Amino acid sequence: MPFLIKHQNDIASNRSEITNKGLTIGRSAKNALLIDDPSVSQFHAIIDTKELKDGTLIYFIQDLESTNQTLVNNQAVTQHLLCDQDIINIGLHEFKYIDENTESLAATRAFKKSWIPGVLILKD
Repeated sequence: MPFLIKHQNDIASNRSEITNKGLTIGRSAKNALLIDDPSVSQFHAIIDTKELKDGTLIYFIQDLESTNQTLVNNQAVTQHLLCDQDIINIGLHEFKYIDENTESLAATRAFKKSWIPGVLILKD
């Protein structure tokens, strides 16, 4: 399951998991990820999911017309497909998007099936 890690002065401080229902971000207590900071809008952004035909979930962030924008990798976005290790800035706060599924998918793709059932071979 993907998650956000809050970074402050190059120190990871909080972890927020992103469920299949997504993650709302903002200054209002109604958000799943509350950021108590006047530079953050009440309802600043949302990380939402979409299921592909093969059942894979993809995650994207959408700015909710916030006053101070949502940045991904130092670029202002209205909507952005998230990739493992993306840096998200909301107000004065920085988060790293981590998708552990990407790592396991990459590891799985490093193998190919052999003609012997149950035997996998590491690709060159």
